Order: sequence, then C-alpha cells, then structure tokens
Amino acid sequence: MLFFPSEWYEKNRIGLHLGSKVERIDPATKTYTVKGESARFDRLVLANGASAFIPSLKGLPKSNIFTLRTLEDAKNIMAAAGKAKRVAIIGGGLLGLETARALATGFKGLDLTVLEYAEHLLMRQLDHEGATILRRWVEAGGTKVVTKAETEELLGDGAVTGLRLKDDRTVEADLVIVSAGARPNLGLAREAGLKVNRGVVVDGSLRTSHPDVFALGDVAEFDGKTWGIIPPALDQARVAAKKILGLDSADYKGTVPSNTLKVMGIDLTSIGVVGGEHGAKDPTLQEIWATSADGNVYRKFVVKEGRMVGAILLGTKKDVNKVSKLVREGAPVDAFKDRLSDPGFSFP
Repeated sequence: MLFFPSEWYEKNRIGLHLGSKVERIDPATKTYTVKGESARFDRLVLANGASAFIPSLKGLPKSNIFTLRTLEDAKNIMAAAGKAKRVAIIGGGLLGLETARALATGFKGLDLTVLEYAEHLLMRQLDHEGATILRRWVEAGGTKVVTKAETEELLGDGAVTGLRLKDDRTVEADLVIVSAGARPNLGLAREAGLKVNRGVVVDGSLRTSHPDVFALGDVAEFDGKTWGIIPPALDQARVAAKKILGLDSADYKGTVPSNTLKVMGIDLTSIGVVGGEHGAKDPTLQEIWATSADGNVYRKFVVKEGRMVGAILLGTKKDVNKVSKLVREGAPVDAFKDRLSDPGFSFP
C-alpha cells in the first residue's frame, strides 16, 4: 500500500530501498547497517513508527487472536472471519469500531461484541453525551457494546473460545481482535544510546539526544506526548525538513489533535479539547451543547477566554472546515457565542 507510485521517488530524487530493514544505527560514527553492510549519513531521521500493542493477558498464546496494523494483518483477519461465528474486539477506539463495521459489512451473520475498558466509546474523541449517541448507532447496526470491560483472560485450549473480564463476566468468541493501541518501535534508538521514554525523546527541532539524529511521527515523543495520528507526523516532517536543510523554521510546538472521519457510518469531527473531564479541571472552559430534535446530530463547542479551543460534530459534516479553522487559529467567537446552542446555527 504505497502513498506514491515508484516513479514519484525517482522524480523527487529519493532513493527508495524496499525490503531493506535497518539493523543498527551508530550516532557516534554516523553509520547505519542494512543486511550487514554499513553506510554513512550526515543527518538521519527515525520515522519507523509503532507496532500494535497486546496487553499481558492470561491464556496467551492462542490461535485466532489478531491485531490490525498491516495489510497482512487485515488479510489474516479476513481469512479467519470467514470461518468464525462470534467475534470479540478488545478496544472501543477508532480502529476497534471501524474493524467491527468492516466485519459486519463483509460477513453477514457474525455475532460481534466490542469491549471497552473505559466508561464510554472513543474516550479521546467524545464526551459522554456524544458517546451515548454513537453507542445507540452502533448497537442499532447489530454490534453489542460492553463498557467498563477490562479483559483478564483468554479462554480455550489452543484455540480461543472466549474471554473473561476482571469482574468475572465472560464473553464467547472464536475470533478475538485486540485493538489496544500501539507502542513506538524503540529498539533501534535504545540500542543506539538515544534518549527514550514512551517514545524517542525530541526537542522543538525534532532532534533526538544526538544533534544529527531526528525522529518524527509515531516513534517520537515531544513534550511528554506520543501521538499516533497522522496530523502531528505531517507537522513534524515540515519542521524537521527545514531544520535538516538549515532553513529558517519555527520550532514544533505541538499539534491540535484532530480527527474527521466516519465511525460506524456516522460522520465525526473531533478537534482540540473535547472531554467533559476537562471542565472539572479547568474552570475557565465553557462547554456549549446543541442536539438536533431527532437526537441524531450532536454538536459541542468548548470556549476559553472568548476563543474556541475544541469541538465535537457528530452525525453531520456541516461547518466542519469552519469549526476546525476556528479551533486551530484560536479565533474569537464572542460575536456569535450565544447562538452556538442553537442546533440550526450556521457559522459565518
């Protein structure tokens, strides 16, 4: 699954070497090793991503336990799903829900259950009210949702037959997909002596603890945070490229978290500060809600000191670009703030 055709790399003076796993990097000698052969670098960028995370569950290993990170993973899940009757998906985040929808669409008659350890679905992207609407939508499509569900053990002898939760509830399943997030691939950086924490630690220039080695994307940690979504990787790449070339560039300051996509067939945009829990921690945040008469469209706006700092648009694409721009730019909204609670309000 390539972003660009092969000729694009040649046209842009990029040497592309597929099937060439880097085995070692040595910042002291400024060399990297591939297939036992070493080569030198002037600057090196670690953009080697993350890998799917499987928690330490009792009962591992077993057959028919999958993660979804690569095309090969998807093919393996498709092959197993054709023989399955009951599927349990551990994780009610974006990937878990989209996996459930893909299986429901592609394999009729599957018994699907999504297990989420938190209080509601999409804890990072939705508040309680929005998650309630989404859950109703998901369950109307035939997928069961179990929240506050922390998996303790995978059941079965050899092949999985189900799982047991920490509160002793059990769920039958002959196929389990673990969608519990990802962890940065830290092996190369750690062995090279670079500073690592949750990710490879970088500064505002995207430099690691060695001035000629940079890191960005899923593998990088900036200001104590790893991201795992595309917008920060793109922002970081632009900064790192200019720093490597010696061009003037502002330092990386972080990225406003943003997702615009369909979840289980319902449109969702979540940007900036959105969780209800933030209001309790920061009394300067004002939360404004608007729900359509039929309950299928939910909009929430978070305002701080007269500026919009977060928003949720669920069940609608209307005003997505305008709202996203307001949050990213921190533009004042006092002129129309009193109208944000009107479900029919259109942004100027």
